[in-house]
Amino acid sequence: MNHCPSCDYALPHDRERLGARCPNCRDPMYEPPGRVSRPVREGEGACALHPGREAVGTCSRCGNYSCQVCRTRWRNQILCTACVERVLASREATTEQARTHFRQALLGLLMGLGAWVVFIVGLLMVGVAAASNSSVNPIVILFALILFISAMLLAVMGTGHAVAALRTRGQHMIMATSALLIGGLFLGVFLGNYLLELWIM
Repeated sequence: MNHCPSCDYALPHDRERLGARCPNCRDPMYEPPGRVSRPVREGEGACALHPGREAVGTCSRCGNYSCQVCRTRWRNQILCTACVERVLASREATTEQARTHFRQALLGLLMGLGAWVVFIVGLLMVGVAAASNSSVNPIVILFALILFISAMLLAVMGTGHAVAALRTRGQHMIMATSALLIGGLFLGVFLGNYLLELWIM
């Protein structure tokens, strides 16, 4: 059985479940055991997690003292291990990540709806032209074909944005899911209709 190089704590065999730090003393498991802060002297700040070790700084969030082992850089901030674990447990996103997630979800929704609108406009254009004349003008057919291709591209891009937003799991999951359903439904109807026409022919 493996043991922690710092406190000699017996470690479980499942290293994936264990993580990067000892569950007993919270020292890094994959760093040499000699890399520790010196013992704290009288009048100096001591680490909140390791009271016998010299503090090398404070946590940007909670203000607790941290030794060299506990000090961690997280998104350009110096944090203690406890705050990093709280951030990871809460799946906290930065402002930029939240903006990106909202942008992806909104773009997916708008592109999915836009695909339906463009497709319906193309169908109406062909229907009106066919109802007014016995033969449809080739320019109308060409323009409608361009609209159908544009609608298909909008649906593909909207579905891609929706999938990206769903993978990041932000605060706008309902919008991202709606965008995926709208874009996916369009792709299913469009491709299904096209394949049906090929099969009938």
